[in-house]
Amino acid sequence: MGDEWRAVETEFEVIPDERSELEDAFARISDAVYTLDADLRYTLVNERARSLFDRSVAATVDEPADTDEAEDGVGVGPVTGRLESLFGDAHQRAFDRQRQITVDAHDERTDRWFEARCHPDESGVTVLVADVTERKRRERQLEEGNRRLRSIFEDAHDAILVGDENEIVAANPAASDLLGIDRSEIAGRSLKEFIHADHDVSSAWETFLERGRLRGSFSLVRPDGTERIVEYNSVANVLPGTHLSVLRDVTEARRRETELERQRERLAALDHVNGVVREINDAIVTGSTRAHLERVTCESLADSPSYEFAFIADVDVRSKSITHRVEAGIDGYIQSISLSTASDDPAGRGPAGKAIRTREMQVSNDVFADPDFEPWREDAREHGYESAAAIPITYDSVLYGILGITSARRNAFTDEERDVVAQLGEILGHAIAALERKRVLLGDELIELELVIDDAVAMFDGPDMTGHSVWFDRVVRTGDEQFLEYGRTAAETFPLLEEIVECVPHWNEVSVLQRTAGDVKFELSITSPPMFGVIDAYGGYVEAAAIHDGKYTTTVHFPTGTDVRAVMDELTDVYSSIRTVARRRISPSSESLDQLHHRLAEALTDRQRTALEMAYYGGYFEWPRDSSGEEVADSMDVTAATFHEHLRAAQHKLISMILDDAETAGEQSAGDR
Repeated sequence: MGDEWRAVETEFEVIPDERSELEDAFARISDAVYTLDADLRYTLVNERARSLFDRSVAATVDEPADTDEAEDGVGVGPVTGRLESLFGDAHQRAFDRQRQITVDAHDERTDRWFEARCHPDESGVTVLVADVTERKRRERQLEEGNRRLRSIFEDAHDAILVGDENEIVAANPAASDLLGIDRSEIAGRSLKEFIHADHDVSSAWETFLERGRLRGSFSLVRPDGTERIVEYNSVANVLPGTHLSVLRDVTEARRRETELERQRERLAALDHVNGVVREINDAIVTGSTRAHLERVTCESLADSPSYEFAFIADVDVRSKSITHRVEAGIDGYIQSISLSTASDDPAGRGPAGKAIRTREMQVSNDVFADPDFEPWREDAREHGYESAAAIPITYDSVLYGILGITSARRNAFTDEERDVVAQLGEILGHAIAALERKRVLLGDELIELELVIDDAVAMFDGPDMTGHSVWFDRVVRTGDEQFLEYGRTAAETFPLLEEIVECVPHWNEVSVLQRTAGDVKFELSITSPPMFGVIDAYGGYVEAAAIHDGKYTTTVHFPTGTDVRAVMDELTDVYSSIRTVARRRISPSSESLDQLHHRLAEALTDRQRTALEMAYYGGYFEWPRDSSGEEVADSMDVTAATFHEHLRAAQHKLISMILDDAETAGEQSAGDR
């Protein structure tokens, strides 16, 4: 048979011509081929099979190759032995069933895989063998890859969906969690069902098919109505007509980002508001007018990137009208909108109207959702703001005006920012009140009112004061709504005064400073006195007051230009029986006194003036002293060291002025706290 074949001993004789044809046919086959007869004995093994399994054996075992045996046949050697061990069972099954069988077998000696295709007939079995090691390796790699893909698909934290435009065909467990439905209910549904109506699905789908990939985000609505913010990464046609989408729930991350951004905005706004406060304080220190203070406030707020514009409006309590004073960042705003103080008027239900009525800061943190802000929504759209605040400018419950602020940020006036913005009203109110008091002290002319309350003691159910008098020499403000009143009376009248203190709600306590020759000097502490509060709010002060036979009389000075009618309206609201005895314009009694008042008002701080007046009227300068420094300090609610510091500074300035040493006084005032 030449080099191609070795005959296997058989019980029949092969006709030479048939043998030649068989040899030619086997020679044309590139695979390893061998045959078995009906008894499953090996009849032919081609050279490819012999060389393949000779090498397999020779490479791993120390035994001779299947060398030439008798020319007319071979026994079962290493080659046929290996074939039998690998495929013997397959031979038997194929022949028994008379049906083609293909089997794979692993040769452990060589760590290779072989595939045998067994073709049976009645005369035996023909077997074709191929080395499929590389194919098996690829299959194992593919299987491992598929296993990893399945693991990724099932275990991924992100939702994975496979399908087309109208139907989801596969979804992982994370998709079930994201969509809020059972996994078994996802197949057959469309992702479009879950996308918020605001998202332009049609446009996104066209772009997706055109580009083949698409990234983006949308709001997803679950069947229970809850919304989640989703980022997606989609790939088109991973299989023809089938697309892959990976969805990630970024709701919490977006919320955190939004909150961080809001915090950054709030911190920036706080810094801006604090800057405004510093500018107001600088303006106060430099002795600015009320108009300048208001202009600085509005311009500083409008210049801040945190706010759109600001304005200050006047409020006429009698006419209940709101009029323009100053604005920045916008022109003619107050004139262009309707504002009212009345709660039954839609124009009075916004932040400004509420702030006027309550004397507290009012805000609308979402002007487009706030039903009370409906009259000004078109204005908000036109000027680009989403939040608005109205801050009452008050001091001692007296309203000096309304500060309005707008912001393009929704929820701008919350938490710390709201608290700091609210302080602007208090700072301005305090500064305006101080300027009004300074104006009355420095004025060339004053308005003097003499007022009487006929039944002053009786209205509080006090004792009968017929034939008794009490004189009040000075009222000193010691703090917000806190006053000390110094006076004198006869010794026999003082017990009646103590009874009055028990009856009058805003009179706290009276104490004796000095008893001499039948007279008593006293100190009366007062909290939130209605009359003093109104007078102080309009920049006035009490020049003198007394109780005679149960009547309360007082002389009050106000700066020129004061709306006396408004003052009296407010006083009448407190004491209905109050009446004006006299009203006149007066000038300071002498030029030297005028100059002294002027220079004192410029040089002394509020605390220095308070310390000086309380020390004087409290008997600190008497000998022996009626009150010690510690006692006056207690009345001021400060430490003794602080009191003495203020008093020494005030004394130094006063003496310097009396001795006409203006330069020394000016240098000293520069070092004030």
